[in-house]
Amino acid sequence: MDDNELLHRLKKHDESAIEEIMERYTPYVSTIIYNLSRGKMSTPDIEETAADVFFTIWSEPQKITEGSLKGFIAAVAKNKAKEKIRRLKPKDNIIDIDDVVLADEYSLSDSIENKVLQQDLKQALDQFGEPDREIIIRYYYYYQTAPKIAELLDLKLEAVKSKIKRARTKLKSFLKERGY
Repeated sequence: MDDNELLHRLKKHDESAIEEIMERYTPYVSTIIYNLSRGKMSTPDIEETAADVFFTIWSEPQKITEGSLKGFIAAVAKNKAKEKIRRLKPKDNIIDIDDVVLADEYSLSDSIENKVLQQDLKQALDQFGEPDREIIIRYYYYYQTAPKIAELLDLKLEAVKSKIKRARTKLKSFLKERGY
């Protein structure tokens, strides 16, 4: 059965349709969540987030257009993973890029290029002073919003936004110099 037939049945609230969707897409959804979490989520957290994805699909099938089931599932999985990561609290509210972000056991790929990129990113982030470094890590790796970062670091929102913008420019320049 193709995705459009499943979607048609889902919109009629056919429970067997969501069961088939879950059977077909659970590995896909779990992979998206795992890759976005970069090791920050436990297995139960990943499973809970995946369940939230399928609940959203079951309760909002009218938002899915024909031919876009897989894309819709991917978008919901990414959003739910980011929401969950935002709710997770870093231990003691301290962030260490070595332990959390670029540890080898959380690599998305074992390729040499990916490891070199990880090393280059770490080197680039090491050039930032505090609180810029922490702001970038919180924004890009924990998916925290600028207002949340401002609140946690006791900074003005505009200062956080400008630091993110400057850091993005600096990172782009740093990575271009290295051929990315």
